[in-house]
Amino acid sequence: MTPQLHYSFLGAGQMGSAILGGLVRGGVPAANVHVFDVRPERGAELAATLGTVAEPSANDAVRAADVVFLAVKPQHLGDLLATLDPALLARPTFVSIAAGKPLAWLEERLPGARVMRAMPNLAMRVGEGMSALCRGSRATDEDAARAAFALGCSGKVRPLPESLFDAVTALSGSGPAFLAVVLRAFAEGAEALGMPADDALFLAKQTMVGTAKVLSEGDATLDEFVRAVTSAKGTTEAGLRVLDVPELRRLAADTLRAAAVRSAELAR
Repeated sequence: MTPQLHYSFLGAGQMGSAILGGLVRGGVPAANVHVFDVRPERGAELAATLGTVAEPSANDAVRAADVVFLAVKPQHLGDLLATLDPALLARPTFVSIAAGKPLAWLEERLPGARVMRAMPNLAMRVGEGMSALCRGSRATDEDAARAAFALGCSGKVRPLPESLFDAVTALSGSGPAFLAVVLRAFAEGAEALGMPADDALFLAKQTMVGTAKVLSEGDATLDEFVRAVTSAKGTTEAGLRVLDVPELRRLAADTLRAAAVRSAELAR
């Protein structure tokens, strides 16, 4: 996949701007990235900072693009799609990142268009995102490759069936917030041991970053990793006797189930 395609973003909030920033970092010329946002100042800001092109309307952005990212809030997506000129829908690949908007819903509102659906997360901002990707009924291998290239500029991409997208939303979409809550709890636990708050948070963050990097780049299973950190009758073993209990697994499962149920509700 060459970087010479043109990409348009309908919406440039946190997630849209994270993906487009990754494209520019990944070698796509900024002049090939087009932005339409209902806030004209947002498009102008990105043009000034990154060199992207601010488009005056959604139709202008679609007209300019080989790949169109639908990056507005889910509750606003229907109104946006209703403004698009049907004559413009056949050429580009459309990639929706709207939570709770299934492919059938998108294809009904984009007649004749080739549609992909993606679920990225906010780690896209630092090039460590996780995106699940699935294709609509009219999407081709080329469409899938285009979408995967664009999302891959900001992290990892995993093709998954749409039937798993509620679970994807819960695990990797909402997951960064859940992990941040766990990190905060451990930082507060260190504070209770007398560590200053800023030091506790600094150590907790770097410990999470380092652990994730070792696990993502190595071949060890989670159990093997835990055993590597744990020595007999040592400090890790003492802590695991408190932490590694069925209640923790139930809490994690219940957390993801609540998020997945809400994702399914948004699709109705």
